[in-house]
Amino acid sequence: MSQHYYISDKDNEYFQVLSIISHLLEKAKNEGNYAVWGESLEKLKTQLEDNKGQNITPWQYNMIINVLLDFVPEDIKKI
Repeated sequence: MSQHYYISDKDNEYFQVLSIISHLLEKAKNEGNYAVWGESLEKLKTQLEDNKGQNITPWQYNMIINVLLDFVPEDIKKI
């Protein structure tokens, strides 16, 4: 049985995730870290735009979690 992941339209979650990915992509370009994050972020952004947040793959799901974890303070991550 396959699982179907999606990003809800509730509270503009889909657009918030895209906005965060776009922000980190621009940040990576500006700070010279594009080689580290850039290609993966570009791929994720393009795929999410294409599928409108529906039928998210496990790779996309994991990347979204990793992206969002960048905004969690270090002291909370340690809990």
